[in-house]
Amino acid sequence: MPSLAPLGAEESIFSNIDSLNAEFVPKFLPYREQEQKIIAQTIKPLCEGKCCRNLLIFGKAGIGKTHAVKRVLEDVLSETDNVRQAFVNCWVDSSTLGILGKIAFDLGFNVHNGMTQTELLQRIKARAEEKSIVFVFDEIDKAEDQGFLYSVLEEVTERAIIAITNSKEWLALLDERIRSRFLPQELEFRPYSKAEISGIMRERRKFAFYQETWSPEAISLVDEKTFELSDVRAGIQLMREAGLVAEEKASRIVQLEHVAKALEKLFP
Repeated sequence: MPSLAPLGAEESIFSNIDSLNAEFVPKFLPYREQEQKIIAQTIKPLCEGKCCRNLLIFGKAGIGKTHAVKRVLEDVLSETDNVRQAFVNCWVDSSTLGILGKIAFDLGFNVHNGMTQTELLQRIKARAEEKSIVFVFDEIDKAEDQGFLYSVLEEVTERAIIAITNSKEWLALLDERIRSRFLPQELEFRPYSKAEISGIMRERRKFAFYQETWSPEAISLVDEKTFELSDVRAGIQLMREAGLVAEEKASRIVQLEHVAKALEKLFP
């Protein structure tokens, strides 16, 4: 079989490299249909002007918790004008002041330095009087304190709260006054099986690469490493880096050695 010509300077094996970014949320999340159904059931009563339960989502890192919530929010809220959303990563905004500021910003306010917690909460309450709000607190266990959660539970009535954490134990550590108000339904995201990880990687390759640009051996190594780490995000990052290594070598196919080189860089 003749060898393939080297990849040209203006050519790429990527059809959509952006689909390998951490922020990319695919339209379809394989193997999370049941979890997405439960998330949707949490939000939909709010869209109909009804009371709804709060939700605590927990499970290991990199198994689709945040992406599932974002996918459901986009799908459900696109069908109504009655609900707004505020999405906070508590690892990025960890103080009560920072979290309330991010909420106010998501709700359309011009937030500036010097604003107090009281001022921010007043703005949030004003928005809640106009429309119901879905509050999502990702990495909630990274918050420095729980004041923001008490404020939202106590001051905002037409709302749903979705809290995402790696560990279910976070709930037991909550102040009793907050826990008694929060009372969430609990949803565990189980780890993916090896076959499921292979299916997820296969779907993401379809998004990101042109056909027949991966050798079977390279695919197997990525799948094995992703399963070993139990972290789909890490596997997707590995896939992206291996593709970049292949392009640096002007290769039209990602080979085993390209994945090995990417592994050395990402997981030395």
